[in-house]
Amino acid sequence: MSHCLCPLKEAALATPHAPALQSKERTFSFQELDYLTESMVEKLHHCQITDGDRVAILHPPCPEWIALFFAILRLGASPCPLSLRLPAAQIQTALERLQPQLFIDSFPFKAQQRSKKKPFFRSIFLFTSGSTGQPKIAVLPFQNLLVNASFSLPLTPSDRWLLSLPLYHVGGIGIVLRCLLAKASLSLDERDPAITHLSYVPTQLYRANPVYKNLKAILLGGAPIRAIPDHLPIYATYGLTEMGSSVLLKESPQKIDGKYYLGLPLPKRELRLQSDGEIFVKGETLFQGYFENETLYTPLESGWFATNDIGAFDPQEGFAIVGRKDWQFISGGENIQPEEIESYLLQIPSILEAVVIPKKDPEFGMRPMAWVKTTENSLSETTIRAFLSNYLPKYKIPTQIHFVDEIPKQGLKIDRRKIIDATT
Repeated sequence: MSHCLCPLKEAALATPHAPALQSKERTFSFQELDYLTESMVEKLHHCQITDGDRVAILHPPCPEWIALFFAILRLGASPCPLSLRLPAAQIQTALERLQPQLFIDSFPFKAQQRSKKKPFFRSIFLFTSGSTGQPKIAVLPFQNLLVNASFSLPLTPSDRWLLSLPLYHVGGIGIVLRCLLAKASLSLDERDPAITHLSYVPTQLYRANPVYKNLKAILLGGAPIRAIPDHLPIYATYGLTEMGSSVLLKESPQKIDGKYYLGLPLPKRELRLQSDGEIFVKGETLFQGYFENETLYTPLESGWFATNDIGAFDPQEGFAIVGRKDWQFISGGENIQPEEIESYLLQIPSILEAVVIPKKDPEFGMRPMAWVKTTENSLSETTIRAFLSNYLPKYKIPTQIHFVDEIPKQGLKIDRRKIIDATT
């Protein structure tokens, strides 16, 4: 049966009748969810799934999805979740890159055409956000994800975490694993009144304004944070797919000089800053590498992974995230970090989302230009620039400000590349 220690199996043996999963239709105990997983194991057997096989999944979250995920792992195979946002052509491209032995897009599922190549063993294949072009395929050992999920914010068997992030995202898988390790329950129903924990990117938080009566914690990360509401139990985090999710985590951090400092790395992780401020990470949660053309590329420097993120360090407050190295540009000889400007734009109460990109300029080479989504039609460029002038030098104030109904996204993050392409 099982090739590895399964946290679902452990929870089913320890607390068989405790609630494990709340869907919109019913509650599954740990034992019932384990039975569903074993039924998925049998179905995968009929599909001839064995050690090292890759199984691609394209389906909304449901009890069967979660059971399938652990069934794949119990057979020593590798789950490969696909984004539900992909158009048909990109789904086909993703499958061509993965070459899975099985592709599942509905329940119940059937055997489909299989690839014979299978060089990996019990890893999770996740597509990154692709901020610099085509998304990469990160390969993460299951054990590394368990290590990451073992060190997080407080969680007890009486708690319930809403699956508010997609399962094709490392954050969504992290929610599932944290709940299993703590013997807590997972909810697929946002109307569930028993929810105590949430995971949000900032945009979700600002739109949702959660009012759950029993709310204990909101794990917030994945994008620049505009402001942390005092009335909510916020745990701000910095993480990345390549590290299996969280690297830094701090409860209710205070903003200092426009930055939220998130303390020191979580256990079994290390973080250092290069001379140019780039963040390097390593530790027991680090991925195996990127998968392409049936090979594994490991982009490490003496065991360290270069994140392309820019950070800052304070001896008392720890590390802060400044922005992305690949989005920095030069204007009239001055370095501009777009995320710094965005952080001040997001302090204007009526601005929901903001992105700053470089715009070619004959005199300065590049000048900052902003796209903003607001709640007020009356907000003017003059008002915005007047506000920014209190915090930023003139060369950092956007020369153009575009008011838009929606800012393009790729997954959970702003698609900066698409915006740049649309303005050039």
